[in-house]
Order: sequence, then C-alpha cells, then structure tokens
Amino acid sequence: MDTSHDPVRQVIRTKLAERHLNMSAVSKMLGKNHAYLHQFLDRLIPAQLPELVRGRLAEILQVPESMLRGEPAPRGSKGPRGPTYVPPFFPDKLPVYGAGQGGSEGFFPWNGEIVDYVSRPPRLAGITQAYAVYVVGSSMEPRYYAGEIVHIHPGSPVMTGAFVLVQLRPEDEGDTPRAFIKRLVRRTATKVTFEQFNPPREIDIKASEIHSIHRIVGSAEPGGL
Repeated sequence: MDTSHDPVRQVIRTKLAERHLNMSAVSKMLGKNHAYLHQFLDRLIPAQLPELVRGRLAEILQVPESMLRGEPAPRGSKGPRGPTYVPPFFPDKLPVYGAGQGGSEGFFPWNGEIVDYVSRPPRLAGITQAYAVYVVGSSMEPRYYAGEIVHIHPGSPVMTGAFVLVQLRPEDEGDTPRAFIKRLVRRTATKVTFEQFNPPREIDIKASEIHSIHRIVGSAEPGGL
C-alpha cells in the first residue's frame, strides 16, 4: 500500500532510520509483538495509533507526540544533537547493538544499529550510556562464546587485564568501522596490545587507529536476562 502521503507514517519511518532503530525491537519496546510496527506502516493496521502506544513511541523516537497525530513539528524543534546518536534511556532496558559477521581474530563490522533491547542488569542501573552487544566469532572462547551477550559500561575505568570492546577508526571515510572483543594487556602512547584466547596470541594496534575502548562488565546467555 502507498503510504508516502501519510505524515504520521513518514515521520516514524524517518525517525527510525535517523536513530538506527530496528522496527522489531521498537515494537517489543511498545509491549507489542515484533511485527506491530511493520503492520502499522505497511498494512495500515491499525489505522491510527492508540493513545498509549503513540505516547510511548514519541518518547522512543524523541519527537513531540503531536507529530504522531499528523500535526506539524513545533517551531524550533531539533533532531539528535551532535554527530553521535544517543539512544533514549529506559531504566529497565539495555540497547543491543548489532555486529556483522566476524573476520580473522574476531574483528567484525560495527554497524551501530540497535537490533534489540534486553533487561538491564542491576550493575548498570542508571548508566545512561551503557549498552550490550552479541559476541561474534570464537576468538575469546572459553571466556565468551559466539552469540553470548556482553554488557558494556563506557564510563568504567579500563585497566590492564580488563576485557574490552574496541572500536577502530574507519580506514577510509565512509567505510564501516571494525570492532573486536579482547583482553587489554598493555598500552603506550603509540601502541595498545590485546590478548585473544583462541588461538592464543597477542595483537598490537596503533593507538591512532583506535576510536574507543569500552570495558565489559558482565555477560549473559541470549534470552537468559
């Protein structure tokens, strides 16, 4: 069905894309089944959003609720601030960022898209920047296994011996950045050394190639939260 002239559905599609939000994940955040938004956007079911759903969706998309009633955006309203998207904070939920298939030594493309929300562990209560990610590959077995969920605290101090998620700078502008999960061994002003378990080895990365190092503070089996 053609929904190109429906202002409410256009707003939702635009904001989902801008905020890198997965339609199924947002549907579950609304307390609905995974196909709820797909049915609303593409099959026009329901014809209009119920009031409670509309209010909750406005919070998630960070737009005035009036825009989800088809009214124009208020004067002076702004989109996300800065170059990095900060997802909405939910006291009981933790965003899970997706990752592409891993390559050698467990390196994987970091797509930055929220693919799911899981229950927030008590240790990360109130930590607005915390997130989770699915482990890719077998390079850190037997500590972490492929498909396992690890919890990340970007503000936690990163010390020698800590397990970390490292995001590298793109090699060329426009490229998808790479990331990996390893154990921090040592670092200098020019080089950082990480350890992987399977097969055992150390990996040296130039400090200039690293965008961020975030500490892993916990883990859980998929669906076990």
